[in-house]
Amino acid sequence: MAGQKNWEVDQNTTFSFILEYKDPAGVPISLTGATAKMQVRDTKGGSKLAFTLTSPSAGIVIDAALGKLTIKMTPTQTSKLFYPKSSYDVIVIDSNSNRIKLVEGFITLNRSVTI
Repeated sequence: MAGQKNWEVDQNTTFSFILEYKDPAGVPISLTGATAKMQVRDTKGGSKLAFTLTSPSAGIVIDAALGKLTIKMTPTQTSKLFYPKSSYDVIVIDSNSNRIKLVEGFITLNRSVTI
């Protein structure tokens, strides 16, 4: 079962967060050979896509040995978030092509005055 995490994001700014993939004892799970993908949509299963992030060079960086993903949205991407709230999830595809949903939730958009 995926973890749940909701975020508040300021429009037109850089936003990043780190996910750590660990076993129940807290030991990092190796992500050697894995890739990751994150999509942000208007609702869960929604047809409107704000943007997609992927590893290794489109917004998601994987530290395989530490089981860590660093996810970074650009100001251009945060400007495309749906107001007032967007849905997202992060999927890891391991070296055996297994798809694991690490986290899902909502992104609440704080609109900017300065653009």
